[in-house]
Amino acid sequence: MRIKIAALSKVGSTLEFDEVAAANRFPDLTQLGESLSPLKVKGVVLKTEQGFLVSGTVHMSMTLTCSRCLTPFEQQISADFSDEYLPQGQTVEGEGTSQLQDEVPTFQGDYLDISGLITESVILEIPMKAVCRTDCKGICPACGQVLNEKGCQCDPVQPDPRLAVLADLLKDQ
Repeated sequence: MRIKIAALSKVGSTLEFDEVAAANRFPDLTQLGESLSPLKVKGVVLKTEQGFLVSGTVHMSMTLTCSRCLTPFEQQISADFSDEYLPQGQTVEGEGTSQLQDEVPTFQGDYLDISGLITESVILEIPMKAVCRTDCKGICPACGQVLNEKGCQCDPVQPDPRLAVLADLLKDQ
């Protein structure tokens, strides 16, 4: 996603943007799950002394797989983003910035490409263990039945197989 910044020449000038972008324009997001909606991106570009500060929000919905019951479900994702872009070749001045030189986003010409910033923000908002609902019961470890749909007839108390010999000793008493 590119933003034209040619009109921002004075420090403090701003440019608002509001775009809808297809999810296939962000290939790293399509690997995480099927996108059900386009990305709605809204934000502001601010001209700073060194470069351009970009901030805003992105909204989308995608299909994820529940980590408990393995059922696909729709997840609404809303992520905030903010980063400063510097002209390519310019260095960051200040204490402790020598380690960050490679991590500062840069731009060249009259456009800012914020695709990476948006992708990173969305990825960070996806839960590490996505669940379809907070009370998801998961699947039965013995028969594989999805316990949210219906119960199974398996014995809920499964003894530890390593201690099965001890259980045999107790059967005689």
